[in-house]
Amino acid sequence: MRVSGLLILAFLPLWSLFANDLDVKNKQQSMDLSIQSDGNPSISSEMEKFRKNVGNAIGLIELLKGADSNYSLQSKALSMQQAKKNHTIAKATFLPRFDLDYTFQNNNRDTETYKNYNTQVANAKFNLDVFNGFNTINTIREKSATYRSSVADMEYTRQNIYLQVIQQYYQYFDNVSQLVSLQRKLDQINSDIQRVSKLYDQGLTTIDDLESLKAQGSLSEYQIADIKLSIEQNKLMLEYLTNKNFDALKRIEISNPIYEIKERQDLISLKEQIRAQIYQNKQLNYYPSVAIFDTWTYNIQKPAYAYGGFGQLYPTEQNTVGVTVTLKVFDDIGLTLQKQYLKLGQLANEKNLLYKELEQKKDEKLYRKSLEIAKAKIASSEASLKSANISYQNIKKKYDAQLINFTDYLQALSTKFDAEATYNQSLNNYELQKANYIFYSGQKLQDYIK
Repeated sequence: MRVSGLLILAFLPLWSLFANDLDVKNKQQSMDLSIQSDGNPSISSEMEKFRKNVGNAIGLIELLKGADSNYSLQSKALSMQQAKKNHTIAKATFLPRFDLDYTFQNNNRDTETYKNYNTQVANAKFNLDVFNGFNTINTIREKSATYRSSVADMEYTRQNIYLQVIQQYYQYFDNVSQLVSLQRKLDQINSDIQRVSKLYDQGLTTIDDLESLKAQGSLSEYQIADIKLSIEQNKLMLEYLTNKNFDALKRIEISNPIYEIKERQDLISLKEQIRAQIYQNKQLNYYPSVAIFDTWTYNIQKPAYAYGGFGQLYPTEQNTVGVTVTLKVFDDIGLTLQKQYLKLGQLANEKNLLYKELEQKKDEKLYRKSLEIAKAKIASSEASLKSANISYQNIKKKYDAQLINFTDYLQALSTKFDAEATYNQSLNNYELQKANYIFYSGQKLQDYIK
C-alpha cells in the first residue's frame, strides 16, 4: 500500500483505542469527550465506520507468530542445531575404535631365488581409551553447556524480536492517533476557511484572519504528510521483522504483568558459556593416558621366502594384545599457560555476568516505575483532554459571536487536537511500558498477549 492511500487505512486500526480502556467508567467518559457540540462524531465512531471496509487487518498475536519466521531467529535456530550435533559427536568419543585393513603387495627383486612374489595381509585393530585424565567426559560436558547456551541465546533473540515488534506496533498507533487528530483539525480549519471567506467577501472580517487560517491549513497538510511517512516506516519495519504483509492493524492490549524478576535468557546463556569454559579448562590435565589395544593379523598370501626354511617362523595368524601408558613430561609448562589463559577468560565472563545481573535488577526497578508513571499519565492526559474540549467549545461559541480574536480561537483549536493525540499516545505508551517491564524482568512476552 502506498503512502498516498494510507490515510483511510490508518484510520481503521484506531477504532479500539477508546474501546478497551483501563476502567469502564473512564472509557465511557473518554468516548464522550471526543464528541463535539456541533455534532462531529468521536474518533472511535470514525474508526468503526472505516474498519468495516477492511478485511486484511491483523493483530499483535499474528505479528508475533510471523516474527517466529524472522531470518535472524532462524539463524540462531540453526546454530543451536549445530551445537546439538557437536554434543552428539562428543558422546561418540566414548566408543572404542575398531579398524579393518587389507594390504596387497607385489615385489620385484633382482635375486635369482625370489625374483617376483606377492603378499596379502588382513588386519583387525581394536583400541580402547581406558583413562585419559577425564578428557572425554569433560569434552562432553563442555559441548552440552555450549548447546544449552545456544538454546538460551535463541530464546533471548526471540524475545528481543518480539519487543521490537511490539514497539513498532504501538508506535504505529501513536502515529495513527496523531494523523487522525491532524486530519480532524484540517477538516475544522477548512470549514472555518469557507465560513471566513464568506465573511471576508461581505466585508465583515479582515484578510488577516483568512490568511492565518490558510496558513494553519497548509501547516496541517505538511504535518499530515510527515506523519504518513512515519506510519509507512512502522508498517515496513513490522513487515521486515515478521515477514508478514498486511493492510491494517487491529489494536489489542497487553495483560498487566506480574511484578517479579526471572532469570533472563541472555544471563542463562552467559552462565552456560562460563560452564563450558570450566569444562574446557579441565580437559587440560597432567594425568597419564592409558589405552588397551588388540591387533589380529592374518597372512592370506605369505611371501615366497616363507615357504622355504623360514615357514615355521612366519605364522598364518598372529594376535597382539597390549597396554599403552603415555605421560607427556615436558608439556606441563605449556598446559599451565593454557589453563591460565582459559581461567582469565572465565573470570572475565563471571564479572560480566555479575554486571548484567545488577543491570537486570536496575532495569526491573526502572520499568516498574515507568509503568506506574505511564498509568498516571493516562489520568493526567484524560483530564487535560476534558478541559481542552470544554475550553474549545466555549471559545468557539465566543469566536462565532466575534467576542474573541482569531489568535485565541486557533490556540484553543490546536490545544484540543493536541490533547486528543496526547491521550491516545498515553494509552499506547502504557502498553509499551508493560512490554518493556516483561522483557527486562526476564518474563516471556507471549505469556501476556492473548
